[in-house]
Amino acid sequence: MSKRSHFWILFIASVIISGLIITVFVKALKVVLMVILVLALAPIIYFLLRLLVPKGRKDDADKLDSGE
Repeated sequence: MSKRSHFWILFIASVIISGLIITVFVKALKVVLMVILVLALAPIIYFLLRLLVPKGRKDDADKLDSGE
């Protein structure tokens, strides 16, 4: 095998391996970003839902216990 063909084989292999590493890195980065966004938005959505959803009213069993 000549030096020129050896160079091209190594070059193509390095490009393919680099592409695979970058793909795995991007997928891992997406997962980390999604976790960070979920953890950041969960308290905000919780407080918004607390404001929008009315509190439950006492039913008859609770009124009997409270003496009303």
